[in-house]
Amino acid sequence: MRLLVPLRALRAASLCLVGACSLLTACDSDDKPPRPTPPDTSPRKLTLLQTSDLHTNIFPWDYFSGKPDAKRGLAKVATLIKQAREANPDCTLLVDTGDTIQGSPLGTYYGRVDNTPRHPMAVAMNELGYVAMAVGNHEFNYGLGVLDKFKSEVDFPVLGANVRKSADGTEAFQPYVLTDVCDVKVGILGLVTPGVATWERAENIPGLRFDDPVETARAYVPRMREAGADVIVVAIHGGPDKQPTGSASNPDSWLADYADESKWADRGNLPGENPAVQIAQGVSGIDVLLTGHTHQPIPKMLLKNPEGREVLLTQPNRWGSHLADVELQVTWNGERWGVDTHDSRLHVVDEKVAADATVTQLTQSYHDTTVTYVNQKIGSTTAVFPGGFAARYVDSPLGDLINIVQEEAAREAGFDVDFSLAAIFTNDGALPAGDVTLRDAYSIYIYDNTLYVMEINGSILRRALEMNTLYFARLDAANLPERPEGAKASSPVVADYNWDLYSRIEYGYDLTKPAGSRLTHLRFEGAEVQDDQVFVVAINNYRAGGGGGYAMFKEGRVLWTSADGVRDYVARYMQANQGLSPDAVNTCNFTLAPDLYTRYFAATLGPAKCGP
Repeated sequence: MRLLVPLRALRAASLCLVGACSLLTACDSDDKPPRPTPPDTSPRKLTLLQTSDLHTNIFPWDYFSGKPDAKRGLAKVATLIKQAREANPDCTLLVDTGDTIQGSPLGTYYGRVDNTPRHPMAVAMNELGYVAMAVGNHEFNYGLGVLDKFKSEVDFPVLGANVRKSADGTEAFQPYVLTDVCDVKVGILGLVTPGVATWERAENIPGLRFDDPVETARAYVPRMREAGADVIVVAIHGGPDKQPTGSASNPDSWLADYADESKWADRGNLPGENPAVQIAQGVSGIDVLLTGHTHQPIPKMLLKNPEGREVLLTQPNRWGSHLADVELQVTWNGERWGVDTHDSRLHVVDEKVAADATVTQLTQSYHDTTVTYVNQKIGSTTAVFPGGFAARYVDSPLGDLINIVQEEAAREAGFDVDFSLAAIFTNDGALPAGDVTLRDAYSIYIYDNTLYVMEINGSILRRALEMNTLYFARLDAANLPERPEGAKASSPVVADYNWDLYSRIEYGYDLTKPAGSRLTHLRFEGAEVQDDQVFVVAINNYRAGGGGGYAMFKEGRVLWTSADGVRDYVARYMQANQGLSPDAVNTCNFTLAPDLYTRYFAATLGPAKCGP
């Protein structure tokens, strides 16, 4: 009998939903009789399909640019899912590894503006017949009320074994699920990065703690085996803590020996943020790790568990750009099924993949409402505020605008900050000349970060500024790269959101010097900054919590946290300040040598106000 989506009735009959199990109990009794030999013990193939970090991208559409994007969206992934099911119709499971309900204006609208309808991600995922989802760190961004509503709307369990109640240590989420497919019992354990406790506002995670995923897996995997699981899958919103020193886009680079330090570079994680490899290598009994969080396409990693048995790890990047496809050959050993061989690959979403008609039809009204919402006019400018590299490689009006917004929001809360820091997150966000829409405002601040006011000292500031320059490669002023992206570090690659622009302090960098000694000067109000000097700063919650490897900020003291997102402050500031002028906003306090702006942008955009 072929299984067709939606799979709700069949899945409800086949799942052992583990809701009240603790670390000391399992779904089934340990005194159960021996498992009977199945009538058909011939080898069989199981298929595990995985999505991750969808971030409310259903349609192949970029809400921040207002343009189609043929390389993203669950509606397109749905086509690949259905094709994969056709290849192995009776023996396929679909799993998601989190960061599902936040990340695009669609998520913002149905998380904050109108949370009454059934969530569009629940509608789409129910149609596709997911068997389970691991909770991601961004699931908590809108608070437990929104998350609990989403959990009640989906036809599958949202798993999080290491999310515990602070009061007594009991489970706050269902830890795992057991499901029968092709007469094989598959156990799926859900875990989330413990970084949630660092990044998330306290009021969004009341009464919760986030335990060590490695220790949690070590406790649960044996119980899942005792409960009858033939195959153990760990679905974790977390990935490898290192990335290849070679090209991460080369599948072979992910197959290098993880113990060979020359082949791998640290990602700049918080301690324990990405523990997937440690779980594979340190916990016995796991067959597959389906990972997320690091936003990378990982076709396949092969790791050895404590007994030397091979464990497979994969990750399907972000935004519905890929579908992970794991193939397991299982055989009967006389007592139970076991994995004989395994393999995995990624299916790519591109122009050749059509959006699934059913998912599109079910979620069209949500998409249309979001497009209307983001296209409303909110303000105006007298000239363009360039974005991307043109805004990062010089003291730019766009960077200054975001910092002004953060400073004013802090001031309205009663804190007259000394300075602010912010990043230009993407290469697509900019403000046009003339009318500005909500979409334009959102495009320059795409994440749902909230605002913190912190007290830090000069030592923290100096260390953060030095770490800031890890964004860049060491440059030769006489032989600069041909393209602006060539000036970025490539081993490891550093995300654009890890290069901060500061207001009010006077500082500069010399990128011809080695990392760690690039800061040329650091002054505040004309005087050299001292290590014990105290500052009150405006900073987003991610960076304040040490996000991006900036652990030094955790040494500071949080004075205030906002209820609203920085993105909302940007939109409100533009509504209140019509006719914004980039020249009026731009204040020159930062220098970069070599002069990358002149090298790449002066010919097309004109000279920068803040030149060398």
